[in-house]
Amino acid sequence: MHLDLPDERDLLSNIESRRVDLLGLRKGYESQDATVRAAILAQFPRMSAGFVRAKDNTNVQSSGFSVAIDVPIFDRNQGAIATERATRQRLLDEYNQRVFEARADIAMAIADIRSLDRQVAAAQEALPVLERLVDSAQKAREQGNADVLSYYIARNSLLQKRIQLIKLQEQLLEAHTALEIASGRFLPSNAAMNLR
Repeated sequence: MHLDLPDERDLLSNIESRRVDLLGLRKGYESQDATVRAAILAQFPRMSAGFVRAKDNTNVQSSGFSVAIDVPIFDRNQGAIATERATRQRLLDEYNQRVFEARADIAMAIADIRSLDRQVAAAQEALPVLERLVDSAQKAREQGNADVLSYYIARNSLLQKRIQLIKLQEQLLEAHTALEIASGRFLPSNAAMNLR
């Protein structure tokens, strides 16, 4: 079993548009940017003007203009602006950190897959040698040239190597899944896995 890796640059390109967590953080940042703009606009005075007409029960009528100006005297909404800017900066920092972690996860998964590929290849090369050793020990035991213990030791070594190979192949499949998760991309395992 060998895992063919896609191009690392291809996996890293546009990762921000493939991973759902990064898309969510980017949209949250854009939303927070609009909230900051709204807080900045709230610092300017609100004005309203209108025509007022009033009449009481003695049939006295009055009319005129009404002008209202909301003047922010003390802080001009600076506290709300600072809070919204800090929230926006926190979202941007979180987004940048997650992008960095995603790229690091991809690099680590690729390194793990390459290492596991080499270990699987070494274990597969060792199997025929151990199988020949078991055959030789069995023939020697049948001819009375070796004891049963040496045969079982050889057979145990072969079985241990097969178990090790199965565990390495399992780790290789897990690393493939980790690469898919880190890259935010489906990597078909039937196209990626080649049996040697």
